[in-house]
Amino acid sequence: MEFVTYRKYPNQESAIYVVNLLKKNDIANEFIENKSTLDANFSSSLLDEFEVKIVQEDFVKADEIIVKDSEEYLKTLPQDYYLYSFSNEELKEIIEKRDEWNDLDYTLAINLLKSRGVEITEQEILEVKNKRIEELRKPEKRLTIWINVGYCSAILGGFLGFVIGYLLLTQKKTLPNGERIFAHTLEDRKHGKKILYFGMFFFMFYIFYYFVV
Repeated sequence: MEFVTYRKYPNQESAIYVVNLLKKNDIANEFIENKSTLDANFSSSLLDEFEVKIVQEDFVKADEIIVKDSEEYLKTLPQDYYLYSFSNEELKEIIEKRDEWNDLDYTLAINLLKSRGVEITEQEILEVKNKRIEELRKPEKRLTIWINVGYCSAILGGFLGFVIGYLLLTQKKTLPNGERIFAHTLEDRKHGKKILYFGMFFFMFYIFYYFVV
């Protein structure tokens, strides 16, 4: 059973709340705390990130549970909450790009549209979700500059070449439905593989040259 990232939160309280909510509804999960490595003097806690992971098959169920839970908090929101001033088109965009918004805002957007006479059916939500997934499925834009930097660094024996090559070759992203796919095109992944191999070759070459020859 492979756990994949379901949600990321900037604070521990929000992440723990979701962890307990999922456990309460019999959804197995993992909680991961990604601590910043910056010096404490630079308020590195602001860069901490807290992940909640679940299995891909539970994504839909987890979404339903969290939306239902969020509905209980709508009545407690102040009247000057920023979403109340959003236009219908802006609210629809929140629904379309749910992955970029928190669950409370997503739920409120649906309710606000309904209160304004704009009915959003489950079928429409599903169609919007599938459309968004197809958009996110597209590989990242080609990183020509970083590919060139990667080759140069690899040939010079630099560590940056290893990093760029490895990321191009292996980096993946999680879609809203839990599916994990490669973030870069096949062509860019091939470049990543070459950069990685070049880096290994030239690194060993320079080691041999300086310490053996």
